Amino acid sequence: MKLQFLSIIVPARNEEQTLLSLVERIHATLSTAHISYEIIYVDDRSTDGSLGLMERQAAQYPIRIHQKRGKPGKAYSILEGAKLARSEWIVMIDADLQYPPEVIPAMVEKTLTHGVVVANRKEYKGSQLRRVLSRANAFVFGKLLFGISTDIQSGLKLFRKDILDHVDVSTIKPWAFDLPLLSTAREVGYSLGQVDITFELR
Repeated sequence: MKLQFLSIIVPARNEEQTLLSLVERIHATLSTAHISYEIIYVDDRSTDGSLGLMERQAAQYPIRIHQKRGKPGKAYSILEGAKLARSEWIVMIDADLQYPPEVIPAMVEKTLTHGVVVANRKEYKGSQLRRVLSRANAFVFGKLLFGISTDIQSGLKLFRKDILDHVDVSTIKPWAFDLPLLSTAREVGYSLGQVDITFELR
């Protein structure tokens, strides 16, 4: 059965310039696809107007605000947000608009056969150096060490919430959540899918 409701975790620190556009694009995309959703905004102690902006948007969109309590870092923000998720399926997406929320419905389609779906950065609008370094990292740490051929560092992933019940939290570092998630998913029997995207300039 096709997935009908998503919990979308947006971890952010000082992303006031992009958050409104991200929320509007998520809403437009999922409304058109007839997918219900909640946005769980995890504010990692922002010092700009990010928190206030999202509090105002919560009057119009299904946004839940969570102010970070634990250790700083994106990985811990995702873990805190996941505890609040009402859906059994979680989307994690960076707040900086480098990942297109418009691809989420295509990712949802792949949940019929996969426990994790990754937005694969096939094309880069950033520097050639960043593209080379990212792919080298994916090859060494993903494919060679763990046999994972997907884009391990992608900031847009859709995954089953129950995978987190099996993740060894001692393997998670402030900016290292992705490989523990993907390797654990395979260990508990889920396959990994992907959808190609263009990685935008920040």
